[in-house]
Amino acid sequence: MRSLDRRALKESLLDARQYTKALVDDLSDAQWRVPLLPIINPPLWEVGHVGWFMERWCLRERGPGRELAPSMLTDADRWYDSSRVEHDSRWVLPLPSRADTWRYLADVFDATLAALDRAEDSDEGLYYFRLALYHEGMHGEAFAYTRQTCGHPAPSLANHTIRADVGDVSFDDAEFEQGAQRAAPGFVFDNEKWAHRVSLPAFAISRRPVLQQEFAEFVDDDGYRRPEWWSESGREWLARSGALHPAYWRKTHGEWQRRVFDRWQPLDPAAPVIHVNAWEAEAWCRWAGRRLPTESEWEYAAGRGAIEWGAAWEWTASDFAPYPGFSADPYAEYSAPWFHTHRSVRGASFATPPRLVHPKFRNFYEPHRGDIFVGFRTAA
Repeated sequence: MRSLDRRALKESLLDARQYTKALVDDLSDAQWRVPLLPIINPPLWEVGHVGWFMERWCLRERGPGRELAPSMLTDADRWYDSSRVEHDSRWVLPLPSRADTWRYLADVFDATLAALDRAEDSDEGLYYFRLALYHEGMHGEAFAYTRQTCGHPAPSLANHTIRADVGDVSFDDAEFEQGAQRAAPGFVFDNEKWAHRVSLPAFAISRRPVLQQEFAEFVDDDGYRRPEWWSESGREWLARSGALHPAYWRKTHGEWQRRVFDRWQPLDPAAPVIHVNAWEAEAWCRWAGRRLPTESEWEYAAGRGAIEWGAAWEWTASDFAPYPGFSADPYAEYSAPWFHTHRSVRGASFATPPRLVHPKFRNFYEPHRGDIFVGFRTAA
């Protein structure tokens, strides 16, 4: 999916736009008016940002050191540039109407497809079109977890159950090339650059993520009230949040339920626990006598097909940090601003477009985030 040629890229861009619309277009105007929260964006702003990003890189970019071509929408840069527009201001900007926003996206999209038809069918010629495709896919998933946060009805997404057997797969001492190979064709995200030799001491890693019912055993063992299982940062988060169980859980008639978008459901014994932050994951690991895998261990195991992944993002024990020799790509704000403040997250979730799923893909979130579709597996 990272080496899409011009024809396949056009089909994927059309599919990505349909995915975007499927995640927001059925919501009412009232549902588009979401509360001001640090973990989400107002859909009216975020939809416009998706169009702005595509226009900015596929239509307006003129090369290093050259001024951007003008936008087809007056004030687009003032409204939608996420690196310069303060998060809280996105609720009060004088944005175009919902209909005018979609009209802007449609105009940008048509011009982008026309530019794609003229582009050279090579990695260099298709770079920005692929970047816009993956960017829209990431925001598609963000629209899905915004729906979860706000308790909106579930979108049409595939349901992933876990098939792998319980237990570990073990590896002896090993060395491997972590990151993207310089000679490999196709698109590469800048935080994957470049492959470097990593030595791994022998380790074991669980074949599947921790499941909902397994996490419930920790909760029922008073895990949230026992400080010995929590790191200092985790105890500070507990004190601030007052949490006694994962987000979107409740106990009814002695049984745990979880809110899945707008409906309360019993825990699913075949689904991974999600909506837990990094400190909750680490506490469960200590309780179980385990630990989170490092980013290197996860990539080594996933790249060899040894673990089942893709139903939920997975916390690792590793800070999100640059690889040796890192340099930012033209979209410099993608990775560099978040190094050393975020945690590396690997895998994919049920809401991740398949074109983004790759064993070397590095996602990253602040460790307190439990609103995303993230869980964990353990290592030893």
